[in-house]
Amino acid sequence: MQEADESQPKYHNEIQPSTLSASDLWVETLQRTERLPQRPTENEQMNQWIAEIKNCFRNLTLELGEISVSAYDTAWVARVPALDGSPGPQFPKSLQWIIDHQLQDGDWGEPALFLGFDRVCCTLACIIALQSWGVGAKNIELGEKFLQSNIQKMEDDDNEYMPIGFEIVFPAMLDEAKALGLDLPYDARILQQIAAEREKKMKKIPMEIVHKYPTTLLHSLEGLHKEVDWNKLLKLQATNGSFLYSPASTACALMYTKDAKCLQYLDEILVKFNHAVPSVYPVDLFEHIWIVDRLERLGISRYFEREIRDCLLHVYKYWKDGGIGWASNSPVQDVDDTAMGFRLLRMHGFDVKEDCFRQFYKDGEFFCFAGQSGQAVTGMFNLGRAAQTMFPGESLLNKARTFTRQFLQSKYEKNECHDKWIITKDLAGEVEYALTFPWYASLPRLEHRTYLDQYSPDDIWIGKSLYRMPAVTNELFLKLAKADFDMCQALHKKELEQVIRWNASCQFRDLEFARQKSVECFFSAAATMFEPEMGPARLVWARCCVLTIILDDYFDDGCASLDELRTFLQAVRMWNPRMASELPDRAKLIFSGLYTTVNTIAHEAHISQNRDVSHHLRHHWDRWLTSCLTEAEWVQSGYIPTFDEYMDVANVSIALEPVVRTTLFFAGHTLDEAVLDSRDYHNVMHLVNYVGRILNDIQGVKREARQGKTSSVHIYMREHPEVVSEAEAIMHLQKSVNSTMQQLNYEVLRFTALPSACKKIHFNMARLMHAFYRDCDGLSSATAMSGFVKKVLFEPVPQ
Repeated sequence: MQEADESQPKYHNEIQPSTLSASDLWVETLQRTERLPQRPTENEQMNQWIAEIKNCFRNLTLELGEISVSAYDTAWVARVPALDGSPGPQFPKSLQWIIDHQLQDGDWGEPALFLGFDRVCCTLACIIALQSWGVGAKNIELGEKFLQSNIQKMEDDDNEYMPIGFEIVFPAMLDEAKALGLDLPYDARILQQIAAEREKKMKKIPMEIVHKYPTTLLHSLEGLHKEVDWNKLLKLQATNGSFLYSPASTACALMYTKDAKCLQYLDEILVKFNHAVPSVYPVDLFEHIWIVDRLERLGISRYFEREIRDCLLHVYKYWKDGGIGWASNSPVQDVDDTAMGFRLLRMHGFDVKEDCFRQFYKDGEFFCFAGQSGQAVTGMFNLGRAAQTMFPGESLLNKARTFTRQFLQSKYEKNECHDKWIITKDLAGEVEYALTFPWYASLPRLEHRTYLDQYSPDDIWIGKSLYRMPAVTNELFLKLAKADFDMCQALHKKELEQVIRWNASCQFRDLEFARQKSVECFFSAAATMFEPEMGPARLVWARCCVLTIILDDYFDDGCASLDELRTFLQAVRMWNPRMASELPDRAKLIFSGLYTTVNTIAHEAHISQNRDVSHHLRHHWDRWLTSCLTEAEWVQSGYIPTFDEYMDVANVSIALEPVVRTTLFFAGHTLDEAVLDSRDYHNVMHLVNYVGRILNDIQGVKREARQGKTSSVHIYMREHPEVVSEAEAIMHLQKSVNSTMQQLNYEVLRFTALPSACKKIHFNMARLMHAFYRDCDGLSSATAMSGFVKKVLFEPVPQ
């Protein structure tokens, strides 16, 4: 969680508040909708897409990853001489593949994106393979011409996009090309620079370490084939026969050792990929967790709950104390896959410990691979996301959270959100969103809507060459996510109409002193409980939220005497309209709206729970209004409570309990008395109340002071003379919120008597408190939340 002394950056792409209020946005949308032709239902098409994606999941259990092939790695496979001693290559069809897949410009590489590093490296590897066997003279000539014309273009590439091991393997291939007599500009400045980098790096590589322990260098042994002892390296071979799952590295090993396991590995993937090979294989863990992440960020994971569970079970099966790599049984782990796996496993209830990140931390910094000398944006991005799921006492994750936030903020401010592992549509936007809305402040539907603009089926990963992961980034995900968002948004608009009609029927608009926040209240429900089946919960949440605002304004207005407020509370406590008959008209109107609405909700809850829970609902309103009256009495008498006394009352007066606890009866679970009496049930609500109260006080401290009210900020200063300023008190209280959120993480993510769907509602209320009180009091401001409201409820998804 973000510390109070960390700056709150303002990002240029951040959703901006509208000049219109949320209510005005609703009217404008209604008028616009009336002019637009209605779109036909997409349910049939959506069902087809869901079926196709489910079929993709079934293939995951049969394969070890879907990945595009690599001309670079295929060229190394094609260079392997026949193992029986006969002249010619061991894999002649791979050699033919090279000839058949030369691009029009005479080069090889990813055809849809020109990256100098990729095209030059792939082309050099391919013409070396052809020249080695004395075939494809025309292809070699075209390749030489391409390199002569384009080799200098590598200077224009961002160094972040340099392929894995490039500075090791490329100069080594240049030496081989020169020995083979290939006509290349060996004196080009860029080639001299790369060769110098290799020499510098080679001096830092202790060969005894390379020969003894699995390191990332096993992935690029073809660049070291003249320096290493291959017999010593065989003991570091992976169980599938490869060297760190690299076809090129394994092909090079096969040349020197004729090892049967190397041959078996290559034979199997050549069959799978039709005589070519990818840059890395298998990639099963990488594929499993990235698919889950994409589906969740797009908001369509609910269609694939069983499939996602199976994916995570597969990942957990191969989880180690030191984390995971991109493939099962990988001898080398990385922070990117480990962080993604850790976050998803923890959020889905698996037992994972922070110690898995220990090997990626040294001297106050985190790295992608143990011993690496630099960080990648996406690696730190995913580590930061993982760190936000920290539990109390997890100091390593706390360090990771602080480090990654500072790292990402620096990269963003310098416009350096380029990554060494992937070329994606809008990485800067993803980083911006993560900095602006950490997990504990990110509203699910706002995140989905934002990621719809950032997700691309055309993302390209960077390995030894560029490659694609079609099961992770594909058009099917995007189509389904857009259709789902449209479907839910249309449903939400209809439900909002119901809330507005209900508000009108209660005549709450006649109350001049009361804030009119029907749209914002419904937004808070739709932004967190967006699924169609949660419709009843949304309507209950929105109505209760509106009631709390109306009643809060009534108790805070100052026009009602304490006797009037006491009479009102007594009428609520006895649940007796006759007791409210002597109250002023505005009080009778409010009581009538409360009484009628809660009775209606009680009837709906009776159907949902198959028993009468009305006494629970009335108790929540009684308990909350009692706290409101206590605070009103404090103001009237000028009484200043102690901090603990204040929090005992203010934790309830924040008005979250009537909303959350009423909604729980509509979360799809039967809540018996044992659950409602459990420690888990009361503890998680207490934590959410504390978070909401402190965040509200921090933003409203000046307003409360003007109204003659006290708050936790000023009481804290009163009881801690060493705290010399309001800002310092706020910093201390913000730290206590951060600590409470860690405890809430633990309570929500561990197994308890309270169903997970109910814990999710509690946690989402805490997220709403962070979102609404991020910069100001979002419920008091006329326009602070309007940008978010528009994005989630009214703005069409671009098709």
